[in-house]
Amino acid sequence: MDPDFRPFVICAPGERPGKPRALGTREGVGDRMRTAAFAELQAIQAFGWAAEHFQDAPEGLRASWRAQVADETRHYEMIARRMEELDLPLTGRPVSTALWSSLMECATGRDFCIRIAAAEERGRQAGVKLMKHLEKTDPETAAVFAEIAADEVAHVALAAIWFDWTPE
Repeated sequence: MDPDFRPFVICAPGERPGKPRALGTREGVGDRMRTAAFAELQAIQAFGWAAEHFQDAPEGLRASWRAQVADETRHYEMIARRMEELDLPLTGRPVSTALWSSLMECATGRDFCIRIAAAEERGRQAGVKLMKHLEKTDPETAAVFAEIAADEVAHVALAAIWFDWTPE
């Protein structure tokens, strides 16, 4: 499957994106928002793909993945809209498809579920950190990440429900 990751600028194969700039700067906040938006776009594609691809996964789990596409789409749109309001371009710096590549390597629905749950948990934690940093200076952006972090708890929980996996 060749996903459409427009409008993002993708790193060349084997390259990694630059380190995010300082969190205390406008550019650094933009770097983190861009990374989060791109992760949400990858999740939109991945959950839809996995629901159809992993026939070994229980139908209830596959139905949950299909339902998550709406949440991930909403998350992406919330971040992209806020970035536009702040005049922070989605295309500001290249992003990595390492998450996507790792998900495409999964051999089973269980592998996919656990790998994406771990990624969602890392994203949730990063979002909480960004939210706390912005609470006083940019409460609107902080609220976006608070809402996303709250939704991600249920997404991560799917791995616990179906495969008794929890983030360590």
